[in-house]
Amino acid sequence: MRAVLDASAAIEVVFGRAQAVRVSGVLDQADVVLAPELFIPEVVNTIWKYHRFEGLSLDVSDRALDAAIGLVDTFVSTKDIYGEAFLLARTARRSAYDMFYLALARREDAVLLTVDAGLRKETERQGVRVG
Repeated sequence: MRAVLDASAAIEVVFGRAQAVRVSGVLDQADVVLAPELFIPEVVNTIWKYHRFEGLSLDVSDRALDAAIGLVDTFVSTKDIYGEAFLLARTARRSAYDMFYLALARREDAVLLTVDAGLRKETERQGVRVG
């Protein structure tokens, strides 16, 4: 099984939040975990916010960054999927950022791992498996 991991699901796993067990279970079953390159700046920005606004230490921030990036086996260039992402964003009227993950999951016939309720709903609507 192939899985596409979005930043929200990665953060959930790294910080051991409510849906971490579910997401980790799917990750453990996956033969390969993919993410668009966009994943990296999204994860960096999220962890920076925790550091800046919630006092997450630099040591914990660094470990969280490494752990999140380490969940992905292969990063796919956004250049390879931007057309599909833009089409999905226009037709679904959703964030183009989110649609990069959906476009990749659809292209790779992969399950999309996300904890974003809106993205989960759109993924199901598009007939793509969601975990």
